[in-house]
Amino acid sequence: MQNNAHQINQAFPVNLLMTTDNKTYNQLKKLQKILLSQNIPFASYRLPGETEIITLVQHYSTPEKLTNLQLIDKQPGFIIAPFIESKDNATFILKPDCIYFSDKIEDIYLEKLAANNLFLSTDKKTSSILNSTSRESYIKSVNNAVNTIKRGQFHKVVISKIRKENLPVNFKAEEFFLKLCEQYPHAMVYLLQLPETGCWMGATPEELIIKENGKIKTASLAGTQISTGKAIKTYEWSHKEIEEQKIVTDFVEHTLLNSEINIYKKKGPENYQAANLVHLKTTFEFSESQIQNPLIDLLKKLHPTPSVGGLPQDKACDFILATENYERSYYSGFLGPVNINEKTNIFVNLRCLQLFDKEFVLYSGAGITSSSVAEKEWEETDNKMMTMMNVLKISNH
Repeated sequence: MQNNAHQINQAFPVNLLMTTDNKTYNQLKKLQKILLSQNIPFASYRLPGETEIITLVQHYSTPEKLTNLQLIDKQPGFIIAPFIESKDNATFILKPDCIYFSDKIEDIYLEKLAANNLFLSTDKKTSSILNSTSRESYIKSVNNAVNTIKRGQFHKVVISKIRKENLPVNFKAEEFFLKLCEQYPHAMVYLLQLPETGCWMGATPEELIIKENGKIKTASLAGTQISTGKAIKTYEWSHKEIEEQKIVTDFVEHTLLNSEINIYKKKGPENYQAANLVHLKTTFEFSESQIQNPLIDLLKKLHPTPSVGGLPQDKACDFILATENYERSYYSGFLGPVNINEKTNIFVNLRCLQLFDKEFVLYSGAGITSSSVAEKEWEETDNKMMTMMNVLKISNH
């Protein structure tokens, strides 16, 4: 860690905020509360295996809509991209005026931020027009997918569902965020608000592109079972789950080779615990020097991977758009900090919810192959939603 903070705008100087033994994070909570109430663009996040919470704030302008993703190769910020681009769901980058590290935020800056209301807020997304997916309709969609796969239309497709719930009366997003950090140390935990995208929170385990110290990492994550508390190496897998993971791994490997990345370390598949779930995971690591074109070109080739879309990509995504009766929006898209502290950490947006004034919407999906059983896929998507629901219960006791 550097000895001075990343200062972008002198009007709100940035302080280095070292993590301390005091885990109450009172100043961070005050900051997030002000930002949320004034609809100011910001992103707070904590990377897997780390303790430091970083908050990016953009209060002098609106986040930039990206039509050319290559722009993110150099500038610092926080990117969020949808599952599939549409007129209502575009890719944005938050370009911070200030970056706060952890919790030691001085009161004078909080007072200035609260008093001046410098950001000209646009309309806030206060409620959702979506309705929860019924068990009957989900099972029908899965059976339709299985039959389509057996006819040879594609090899795998991910079918998702949503669940809309009323927020508890005493819900506080800033408290919920810290509980997610506490409960899921191996996930990328975030709280993000952009006027254009609304407010999203999550604890995602799936790396898409990680760049640090001249190395680049990506991963395939597929196959799911609920954790029972036993040793991680003892979990065994069905043919369907092994097949599903192999489809994603083969896709990532072929994408690397087709991008002329021929030298890489491959590790896995191995059991990997993420929150209340266990997955199969394979990781790839290679030197940044092998990247011939901008890194974003590789990201665009990978997204959406078969872990959230299917294979072949185009046919699976066409099926998803025709089958799911709602837009996924930023669920199963990608997001994360770019060029912050000389690192880029972009994750698939899984185990997430969209937050509104009095309600929230949960999203989850399951990979469907020819051997899928619809009722089990419904249970799997329920289990994935419990990543967020379990912490919601804890944070409101």
